[in-house]
Amino acid sequence: MTKQDARDQLIYSKLNLDKLSYKLDYNSFKKLGGSISLFIKHIYNVQNNNKILNWCFSNVKRTKIFMEIFHANESGHEIYKEEISKNIPEYSYKTIAKIIDEGIEKGYYISMRPDGEPGKDGKVKNIRPSEELIISFLNLCIEIVHSVEKFGHKIKNNESSLI
Repeated sequence: MTKQDARDQLIYSKLNLDKLSYKLDYNSFKKLGGSISLFIKHIYNVQNNNKILNWCFSNVKRTKIFMEIFHANESGHEIYKEEISKNIPEYSYKTIAKIIDEGIEKGYYISMRPDGEPGKDGKVKNIRPSEELIISFLNLCIEIVHSVEKFGHKIKNNESSLI
């Protein structure tokens, strides 16, 4: 047995394959890795070609802030700079506020009253993602789900080309 074969067997033995809804045998697991890397590259390119998503995901700080705002919006909760700062304690309030203000300036985030009307109070702003940002993010997620389903279907049918 070569060193590469031993390495492959060790990797395969430690994969959480029981979490898959299909059987992935030893001869297919490298195809899985190759296909996943192409899939992630594809998703990155889709996201990168979208100006608004590219800004939101350009660094970890912006990504965490976006996820706080998006989650609050989808769950119908109010979210303010102060609350976001409490939820992401590894960054200062000043840093978070600066990113949110930049997002508002670009039109990616909007401030709204809790009832959904645009906010007029400069001190308290319920932050929401813009309609364009919501659409872009959900379309990216749909692309991810579609690609994963297509990939799973190909594995289930034991197709040679998994991408």
